Amino acid sequence: MMKNTQKKLKAKHFRYLSKEYVKDPDRFLKEVVHQWGLNWSNNFNYLINSSIYPPMRIDTAFEYGFMHHCLGQMIEVGFVILVKCNLKPMAKQNMFQYSCRKVVRDEIEKGIIFPEKTLCAFYGFKSVKEWLAVLNDLLRRRDYGENNMEELPLDLEYVPIREFLLKLPVVLHEIYQRGGLQLCLPAYAGGINRITRGNKS
Repeated sequence: MMKNTQKKLKAKHFRYLSKEYVKDPDRFLKEVVHQWGLNWSNNFNYLINSSIYPPMRIDTAFEYGFMHHCLGQMIEVGFVILVKCNLKPMAKQNMFQYSCRKVVRDEIEKGIIFPEKTLCAFYGFKSVKEWLAVLNDLLRRRDYGENNMEELPLDLEYVPIREFLLKLPVVLHEIYQRGGLQLCLPAYAGGINRITRGNKS
């Protein structure tokens, strides 16, 4: 089992993430999530909406390919963080429930971010492979326009998909703002040596 986990974190097994960012996800949080200074959630929101519903597409330039690539990178770096911090994907039956009223108030009313909880829910809802399949589906949907949009299937699963994808960059930036993996996610310190040893090739 240990060997399988290490193999997943070799750069050649990632579609969007470079070797440098697989090795050092904190560098990605700084150089991409933070320093680009973009509102990632708003951009991803347009990417998703315009893919699903053609009339929402605008005529002015939107860097769809760039945003699609960055979304893929964030999906993969989130998984790297999950593994390096020894976090486990959340069971599906629990991910939309709250343990107490305080968590509901903190998360919904106050907008407090819980990085570990959100990452565990994100990769419990779908595996990395399944999330990348979502990206492929969004690209496929771009082939449809207003003239043939009735052929597009109505997929209600895109309600939670959109929620998760918009929250992902917020969580990643929160980890950066709190000082990176070692300060924000205490479990990182315990797993980093094991993962580093598995990535020397």
